[in-house]
Amino acid sequence: MASSEQKAIEQLEEILSVLRHHLGNSVSAIKITLNVLQENFDLFDEDKKKEYLKRITDLLVGQERLVKAMKSFSLFNVSELREIKFISFWEHLLALGVRKSKEKGIDITYNLKTGPLLITGNDIALEMIMSRILDNAMDALEDIKDPRIELQALSMNDFVMVQVKDNGSGIKQNDLSKIFIPLFTTKKKNMGMGLSIVFKLLAEMEGRINIESRFGNGTIVKIRLKIVREHE
Repeated sequence: MASSEQKAIEQLEEILSVLRHHLGNSVSAIKITLNVLQENFDLFDEDKKKEYLKRITDLLVGQERLVKAMKSFSLFNVSELREIKFISFWEHLLALGVRKSKEKGIDITYNLKTGPLLITGNDIALEMIMSRILDNAMDALEDIKDPRIELQALSMNDFVMVQVKDNGSGIKQNDLSKIFIPLFTTKKKNMGMGLSIVFKLLAEMEGRINIESRFGNGTIVKIRLKIVREHE
């Protein structure tokens, strides 16, 4: 079997595993709660019955959120591509980063190592991608002493690479291979669709994303955007 086919099968198995985990746990909890309610229906007073019904409702709301999260993957698409001045994109990224970091007291530095270029992309998609990446970096900096984010851009053959580096908590090695899998998350309030959508949007713009991280030693996100040509 070709390596690409094997990888696709492994990713599908990961997705199904995450689905089994999310749905299996909530279905089991609903069944147990219903069984207890049915067996004790005549014994429970009205307040106790309402309590158990609320538990079931909350579990169903969680399943509804899961379905909405899965639907969101197909909703986010790149409608059209155009040539974008990289410097304009870079300046917008800096403004976005400065605004977000100022709100959270994070030191941000930047380094531009490329000349005037035109990249192929979509403004809305790029805004969504970079906002998500910056938010993830800042989330990783919670409770970190002297939190820092470094932004860097440099040309690499047919791509310009944008790096977002933080000195945060990092990602566990077991989790690193799963971060682009839809619905995979290590955060309780997160449905795990952010990076999978980022991966999808970049692919539709002929871009790429790679994440390097060591648990406890920060993370580097490397985003490659396709260069159309240089411009004056």
